[in-house]
Amino acid sequence: MNAGVLIYCFDTPQVKYHKLAERCVQQIKTKLKLPITIITDIDTFKKFSPMGMINYKIVEPSTTNTRAYRGNNIAWYNKERVLAFEHSPYDKTILMDCDYFVFSDKLLELLNTQFDVLLHDKVSDMTGLDSISGDQESTLPLVWATVTLFAKTEQAKKVFELIKHIQKNYVHYMNLYRIKYTNYRNDFAFAIALHQMGINQRIPTPMSMLSDNALIIESDQQGVMFKQGDTVNIVNQQDIHIMDKEWCNG
Repeated sequence: MNAGVLIYCFDTPQVKYHKLAERCVQQIKTKLKLPITIITDIDTFKKFSPMGMINYKIVEPSTTNTRAYRGNNIAWYNKERVLAFEHSPYDKTILMDCDYFVFSDKLLELLNTQFDVLLHDKVSDMTGLDSISGDQESTLPLVWATVTLFAKTEQAKKVFELIKHIQKNYVHYMNLYRIKYTNYRNDFAFAIALHQMGINQRIPTPMSMLSDNALIIESDQQGVMFKQGDTVNIVNQQDIHIMDKEWCNG
């Protein structure tokens, strides 16, 4: 079996995603020891520090989407993920956001199972505030595209083909499923595709997350220390999606 990690990384005027990707890659090399492919644009590519053996593919991303972040509306180049099936050179792929950080090797266990497409359908807010949900944002159960495992199967190919169609006709599907979030979001596109195809297999454990209200104050290869209000806590040896986009900027 040929398995590897696929990451999409495009700097925007507001966020240095290449800094997040560099730390993401460091953790993958330490904990998963899998080959890595990064899909990026030429301007972002030029900013990467040397990271050893990495497979790069240069594309020109769509720059039309935006998102809310800490009270501002910022650029969000998230529309290329629909091409992951074509972009991945692996038989089994871990498609991972560059702000997702592995502090364990638990994803390797999932690679050894049988699946077409796997995503989380539950999250765990590591601050304990339960501020991350998404349950009330549409009429269908949400999945989180932050970490997506897929195999090079015909069924997975059909999923990605359907997601392309959903992206092109997103206003229609947004209205159909009463999605409150009006800008294109991969979480909803994957949720719609899996719902329409009747695919119910999910990653069995919740995805650990820290919202953008949690500030990362220290980190090493085993985990992170974060501050939420006046409280300081540690996440240790647990994979986590960190929404503080500035924490890798030094």
